[in-house]
Amino acid sequence: MNTKSRVLMIITIAVVLITLALGYLYYTGALKKYLPKKEFKLEEYQYTDTVIYSPKEYVPNLVLVNNEWGIDRDYDSQLEYYRDTDVLMNKYAIEPYGQLSDYIKENLNDKMFVSSTYRSYEDQERVLGEEGEEVAAKPGHSEHQTGLAMDVYVKYHAGMGFIDSEVGKYVNSHCGEYGFIIRYPQGRKDVTGFDYEPWHIRYVGHPHSDIIMSNDLTLEEYLGSFEWFKWYQYGDYIISLQKKSLFEIPAEIADKEIFCSDDNRGDIICWCKIK
Repeated sequence: MNTKSRVLMIITIAVVLITLALGYLYYTGALKKYLPKKEFKLEEYQYTDTVIYSPKEYVPNLVLVNNEWGIDRDYDSQLEYYRDTDVLMNKYAIEPYGQLSDYIKENLNDKMFVSSTYRSYEDQERVLGEEGEEVAAKPGHSEHQTGLAMDVYVKYHAGMGFIDSEVGKYVNSHCGEYGFIIRYPQGRKDVTGFDYEPWHIRYVGHPHSDIIMSNDLTLEEYLGSFEWFKWYQYGDYIISLQKKSLFEIPAEIADKEIFCSDDNRGDIICWCKIK
């Protein structure tokens, strides 16, 4: 082999190796942190008159649980059994998960299973002991304790293999339509504290799931995008970050159903469908 052929062969091998390396980095999401991220900002909602409002009850949709923000051992996960099974979920996640599962069964001819949903504080202590801090969250810092998170799989495709299945691809692209998000997306470990988990879905409800998934956000980034007391509009919804006290709402929504969720950071997120 002459020198020219040897150089061409080396260049070809180098290009192939670089392409494979970039493909792997893209697949794992490692490249995302180096790519420019578009700025996310919701449009402010314009209104004139206000009335004083005090939430009568809270929903759990937007409680933030991560390595920084934890929940108590006796946190009320509002558990109920999923349909006719022994699987415990937060009651707010049951119907949306059923809708997602039904679609997969009817349209993708497959059945999605749940390998893990609710875990008590004590369960998480055991998991931490078995898997270690590199993989498992500390007790009180696992979303599974809320009953809003679930690890899902299909036959022959669990864990990272889930994304290789037709169901896994559908869930990772369309779960927002059912009120869920991919809680630990590709390349966002610096924000979430966890590597990409295509099998871990978290219920947050509408419109939050639509906003988060369509803008490639983490839950942390979404909650951090609001300024206190301002109201923002997204489609038929308005959303606001408020303090836990009496606060002002636009007068035109006083007779509508308003939802409020403790965000576990000392504030609440309120939202309302206006159309």
